[in-house]
Amino acid sequence: MPKLGMESIRRKELIKATTSVMHESGLSEPTLAAICARAGLSSSSIVNHYFKSKQELLACTMHELAAGFLGEVSLRVGTAKSAIDRVRAIIDSTFAPSQCTPEAVSAWLWFWSRVPTNEAFAEIEQATETHVVGELKRALQDIVPMNDVDDVAEGVMALMYGFWLRFALDPKKIDVETARRITQNAVVSKLIVSGQNDAAAVLENQREG
Repeated sequence: MPKLGMESIRRKELIKATTSVMHESGLSEPTLAAICARAGLSSSSIVNHYFKSKQELLACTMHELAAGFLGEVSLRVGTAKSAIDRVRAIIDSTFAPSQCTPEAVSAWLWFWSRVPTNEAFAEIEQATETHVVGELKRALQDIVPMNDVDDVAEGVMALMYGFWLRFALDPKKIDVETARRITQNAVVSKLIVSGQNDAAAVLENQREG
């Protein structure tokens, strides 16, 4: 009989091995043989003891990746002291070290390339995006006019993901810290202007009243 807790340990080892193989093979489909070899297992059939299929292993790997990202968001947002600090925290989460290792970058790119054609991956991506956008909207409600919250949240997402992708595709041209700084500066500048315009509108209404 397997030792107590061995199944959980083995599953984590296989998920980690899957991420490593994705990094080594680029956008090619990782094989079970390569994954098992990386995990130090003698036969690919062993995977069937821990996952129903290769697809389940891949979906669990993406889920683990997404959970790591959302964990970064939760940790940073939980310690933020103001609304704008919460927005900054979400941006920092996108560029957190755990999300920018070579293995994490390769895995995210691999999964994103298949989201349009894989329902399981699409569901994980949608759930992740919904959570992050929700956190952004809750913070933005205290910064920008309510009518602008949705658009600003989508703009922040586009900047975060866009600059993360710029870094991922060519880290020699734009490193992770540069990508993070540009995103932070662009978003904060927009929020400050929006806040000033909102305050000016309130003052104007008060004068007219």
